[in-house]
Amino acid sequence: DSDTVFVKLTLPISRGRIDHGHHDGIAKRALTEAIEFDKAIERAGELTRENDTLTVVTADHSHVFSFGGYTLRGTSIFGLAPENGTDGKPYTSIVYGNGPGYQITNQGRPNVTIEEIEGNEYYQQAAVPLTSETHGGEDVAIMAKGPMAHLFHGVQEQSYIAHVMAYASCLEPYLSCDFPRSPFENSAAAREASLVGLLLTPLLLWIC
Repeated sequence: DSDTVFVKLTLPISRGRIDHGHHDGIAKRALTEAIEFDKAIERAGELTRENDTLTVVTADHSHVFSFGGYTLRGTSIFGLAPENGTDGKPYTSIVYGNGPGYQITNQGRPNVTIEEIEGNEYYQQAAVPLTSETHGGEDVAIMAKGPMAHLFHGVQEQSYIAHVMAYASCLEPYLSCDFPRSPFENSAAAREASLVGLLLTPLLLWIC
């Protein structure tokens, strides 16, 4: 159809403030930003069509951020574990392996309270004192929907992501593409533009 215009668009969406919150050791800030990022991904899905838009959500690293303590169902993720540590003091269900939240003194760990940990600027307890929390080394998740999303599975090298995105959009070095044509291609909307959008979004999944 000579009236059909094919547009290949790559739209990166990054939520770097999640990373900043973790480096600061403030879990509430990091996870609040993660919720906002989730909303952005949802909105991107509303503005595109899954049949011709490959959406990829991933991260380039994790953090030394962990959740434990057998907290009860319905308990705030920012709350205290139901049982104290062997030192007789409570501990938060979220902790960092290192970072500015290190507070151990000659008297041991601080005796934290619910009121204290519910603050928006509370530094989660950390095992090693650092001015900035570090990245972790785990494999991170990658999720995708849309054309060629089935190629994202299992554990892959980071460079694999770019190759799949290039292949899905018939970009170099994969210019010879022979994919099945979209059923929407002859629709009125497709005559105006057929959009192939690639949304590569670094996401701190829990993570990262």
